[in-house]
Amino acid sequence: MEKLSRLQFEQLIKGARVLASGSRGPQVYLTVDNKVVKLFRQKGLLTSNRLWPYALRFRRNAERLKALGFHSVTVEKVAQCHALNLHLAVYPLLPGQTIRELAIAPRTNRALERLPAYLCALHHKGVYYKALHLGQILVQADGSFALIDIHSSKFRATPISVNNRISNFFNTLRYAEDHASLTRYGLTRFFGDYLQGCQLGEKHKAKLLSKLRNSRSFPELKQALGDL
Repeated sequence: MEKLSRLQFEQLIKGARVLASGSRGPQVYLTVDNKVVKLFRQKGLLTSNRLWPYALRFRRNAERLKALGFHSVTVEKVAQCHALNLHLAVYPLLPGQTIRELAIAPRTNRALERLPAYLCALHHKGVYYKALHLGQILVQADGSFALIDIHSSKFRATPISVNNRISNFFNTLRYAEDHASLTRYGLTRFFGDYLQGCQLGEKHKAKLLSKLRNSRSFPELKQALGDL
């Protein structure tokens, strides 16, 4: 892993635009040469991040996704800036718009039409994309999807569990804009398409559907999925 001084880090982000911030400051920069600099700050002395930095996990996850046939970022560099107590990953900006951006217009639903099949493929190949929401999936110029915030992804040797799938769906529905987009599109249609393509056995499909229908956080699913 490359080591950066404070001055080298400041040169790296000189003139850059902040794309995302958190409680501890900027999290993602876009440099003048169209590179994304994603920061991972250290959180304590005895954490897994000390042994296996998130920047390295981010690069590994991008490589694993591509090996499984899914588009993602191409990490060019991972580095540590000890003076600022952070690691970072640098990669070219992926052009395109997120499904969240495209789904704002009611007439723009092609991405949502293809999303259930995409999620079926991710889940069947053992990818548990923990941060799933419509703002994390980019639609590229050729129409293909790409995952853009991947450091928390988990990979299984077998299809992911029903509980992990439920977690994915509920995480997405917790975002008001995503909930509204999926409601406009049709919750019955969306989950119906997923259930049709998810390659689960009937027992596991029934379990998945039951958990969706009986959600206390999203009681509207009971009516929307009543006929599935």
